[in-house]
Amino acid sequence: MALDGLATASDEVLLVLFANGDRQAAHMLSLRFVPRVLGYATRLLSGDRAEAEDVAQEAMLRLWRAAPGWREGEAKVTTWLYRVTANLCTDRLRRRRTVALDAVAEPEDGRPGAVQGMIAADRMAALQAALDALPDRQRQAVVLRH
Repeated sequence: MALDGLATASDEVLLVLFANGDRQAAHMLSLRFVPRVLGYATRLLSGDRAEAEDVAQEAMLRLWRAAPGWREGEAKVTTWLYRVTANLCTDRLRRRRTVALDAVAEPEDGRPGAVQGMIAADRMAALQAALDALPDRQRQAVVLRH
């Protein structure tokens, strides 16, 4: 098919032509879709152009792989391509948010450790023994004061 005829052909026709080996149809589909997919991915990825280019490339590769089994009339090519692009962007955004378990700091535990607990228990026992050794009036004065 001539390049002028391809310019007016529908997306579905171009995809079927590509599936049958027409390189000009692939070129025309790329000219139509790559700028749109790239813009869409850039917006979804908060302006990260490099990630968006990777997503656009992967989306187009998936379109090329799906071309031989394309069933006309089930979905528009653009609808399918935008859904694939959105899914790829979602996957990349999830990977950004995922943090390796080793990268997360251990939560702080406010309780004293075992050694500190044993030291505190020994201190309390020594203090109580010292208080018990005092006469009643002195013990009352110390307890009331401290």
